[in-house]
Amino acid sequence: MQLAGALAGGTTEPRVFQRGIMESLKTDARNLAPVGVFTALAWESAAVRSVLKRVTKVEEHVWRGFAGDQEFRVITGGIGLRRTRQTVERFATTPFSAVLSVGCAGALIPGLTTGQLILAPDIRLQPTKEDDRLELLSVDATLLARTRAAADRSQISVAHGPLFTSPKVLFTPEEKASQGLRTGAIAVEMESGVHAAFASERGLPFLVLRVILDGVDMTIPAVAGLTTPEGDVRPLRAALYVATHPHHLPALLAIRRAREAATQTISRLCRELFSQLNS
Repeated sequence: MQLAGALAGGTTEPRVFQRGIMESLKTDARNLAPVGVFTALAWESAAVRSVLKRVTKVEEHVWRGFAGDQEFRVITGGIGLRRTRQTVERFATTPFSAVLSVGCAGALIPGLTTGQLILAPDIRLQPTKEDDRLELLSVDATLLARTRAAADRSQISVAHGPLFTSPKVLFTPEEKASQGLRTGAIAVEMESGVHAAFASERGLPFLVLRVILDGVDMTIPAVAGLTTPEGDVRPLRAALYVATHPHHLPALLAIRRAREAATQTISRLCRELFSQLNS
C-alpha cells in the first residue's frame, strides 16, 4: 500500500511460479487448503470479505470465508515491508493452496485513474531503503489470465504493467515519476513483493490484485498517526489535525473518495474471480 502509509542498481532473475491455481483447484474442494488473501489495510480486507459467505473471525485481523466450497483466509498485516514480513512469518506453516495480495496502489505514470485495476505480470521489490537493487518476482500466468477475463466480464478498467514494491511512501508527483522511470513499473505499493516471495518459497501460485488509489499527480499529505497501521482512522487525532491544517482537507477528502472507488473495484473483481476459483 503506497498511499497510507532500481534496475540501474542491479536485478536478480525473476522467480517463476511453476504451478497454476486452477491445476491445484481441480481436486475435491473439500480437501483443499485455503487460499491465503493478504491485505495491508482493514478496508481492503472488508472489500474482499464482502463477497464471501459464512465469514467468521479466526483471530485479530484474520478472517475465514467461503466462495462455494473453496475456503479463503483473509489476513490484514498493516502497511510496509517490516509489518508484512512479520505477518507472513506467522503463517509459515499454514497449508495454503495459493497466495493473493489484494489492495490499492499509487500510479507511477500518467493516464492511470482511480479505481483502475493493475494487471501485473511481475513485481519489482526493493528490499530496503538502503539497497536500491530490484528483485523480480513473477505472477502465476493462469491466475493472471483468469483475472483478465473476470475484469472483462465485470467491465472493470485495467492497465497492464509491472508493480514496484517500495520500502517507503512516495509522497510527491516528482518522487512517483522518478521511481516509475527507475523501476519500469507503472504503479507502486508496499507489500506485494513480500507476499510474492512468501508464495515462491513455498511453491505456491501467486496473484497480485492492486487498484489505483492516488494518481501520479496527487501529492499525499505527509502526516503520521491519523490512522492505525491497518488504516483505520483515529477520529480524535484526525479531527484535531484537520482543525490545525485546514489546507490539507481537500487532499484528505479526495483520498476518501478514491478509497470508495477502489473498494468497489476490489469487491466487483473478487466476486467474479472467486466464483471461477470454485468452478
